[in-house]
Amino acid sequence: MPPVTFSRLPALLLFVALVAPQTVPALAQEVIVGFREPVGPLQRELIGLLGGEINREYSLIPAVSASVPDTSLATLRSHPLVAYVETDAEVTRIVEEPHPSTSPAPQPIFSMASTDDEYASAWGVRHIDSEFAHILGITGKGVKIAVIDSGIDYNHEDLDGNYAGGYDFVNSDTDPMDDTYNSHGTNVAGIIAAERNGVGVVGVAPDASLYALKVLTSVGTGLTSSTVSAIEWAVENGMDIINISIQGEHRESLQAACDAAQQAGLLIIAAAGNTGGQAVSYPAAYSSVVAVTATDDTDALPSYDPQGSEVEFSAPGDNIYSTARVSKGGYTTLSGTSQAAPHVTGLAALILSSGNLTDLNNDSVIDARDLRLKLQSAVEDLGTPGRDELFGFGLVNTRKAFPPAAEIRIERGEQWFSGWEYYSVENKKARLFIENRSLYGLISFVTENGVFRRDLSRVDIFEGYRRTAPQSIDYELDANGTTLNVIFVPFGKTGSSADITIIN
Repeated sequence: MPPVTFSRLPALLLFVALVAPQTVPALAQEVIVGFREPVGPLQRELIGLLGGEINREYSLIPAVSASVPDTSLATLRSHPLVAYVETDAEVTRIVEEPHPSTSPAPQPIFSMASTDDEYASAWGVRHIDSEFAHILGITGKGVKIAVIDSGIDYNHEDLDGNYAGGYDFVNSDTDPMDDTYNSHGTNVAGIIAAERNGVGVVGVAPDASLYALKVLTSVGTGLTSSTVSAIEWAVENGMDIINISIQGEHRESLQAACDAAQQAGLLIIAAAGNTGGQAVSYPAAYSSVVAVTATDDTDALPSYDPQGSEVEFSAPGDNIYSTARVSKGGYTTLSGTSQAAPHVTGLAALILSSGNLTDLNNDSVIDARDLRLKLQSAVEDLGTPGRDELFGFGLVNTRKAFPPAAEIRIERGEQWFSGWEYYSVENKKARLFIENRSLYGLISFVTENGVFRRDLSRVDIFEGYRRTAPQSIDYELDANGTTLNVIFVPFGKTGSSADITIIN
């Protein structure tokens, strides 16, 4: 029988045989092992030869999560196949207890349904003017959003129509039901996409599709390995946007997963963390992730907000009333950057569903990078002019994402004819929104090529004159193939006014 020679053994496995410790089994460590090449037979065999066991194998990044004896870690780290070995760190929910607010919630710049209880209850949704997009018919429909959190109570009457599936990475099953005491994931989901159904609250994008990826246990803790798995699931299942309202330590595997998801065309939006003036937490701090900090109802920063150059946007996050587990009463108030991030996620869904996103970075592709640039222009600048470490580019605003063709303040002059205003619509449709301030009424005369169009002209009476009349009116003019001219004539006391917003 010929002798066994070293040349018959694969060189890389021979390395293990020569340096692997020959001692009694030690305590197992939960680690994530990153490889220099995609996971294959050699990588799997390496873990086995060192006494380890693979828990999860990733395809999005070349890595596995595994249980490895601590006495084998040094060998594993020095192996030429291995890029890194890191402890599977804990991730947690980001939340502050709600606290009393003595100041009233500020009114949105534009509001067409201020008496609607759904909007009145969701001050953050109203404050970023989401109602404006809803009236235009822009509601997030068709956009798929992965909510990486504690799960979602998909039986909730404000969420059941938008819930579309998901996965539980804590219990390894397809039932990602939220079981946290404070309904963290359900609260986040409601801010994004609570249904516009006349019940409870309304979300920023009330027709978006929600996918629950549960990585947090009932006490609000989880693992980096589960978070990486959830990001991978989002990519493999064709999500458009990922919302992450959790925080943890920097891990190469987590950064690699976020980078890979961005490369795959997903936009990742994350809570910047409740670090009280300290650094932005992970994964929000990665350049491939949009970091969002919170504002209160006076547009100020609560004390729990972080500070750093990574902050990209601010959004309402203090004392946010949203959906909760049905068994916990269905609705609850939470505070934190966890509540701010989903406002930005919802706005991103509105922009994506509008069909008006263009190639803003001129790379011949319309993707998440263009969506991110569009968000950067859809803000009210707060704090230091331009981007800063506290507010980022500023407070997100839906109306900024869909700028009107015209905004007209019409005011009754001393003479009845002195307040007339004129607008022309050529070869397109126009949506007109009239928000009365103090007029009794408004006549809109419409002409086509100099000919009076009685069928398109209208007289609107407001509440100041007739108590039961509406204060807000919207209607459409179709000027496709022609030109329509509108003359607005106000009626009321001298100085009375109304605002007219026109969207093409």
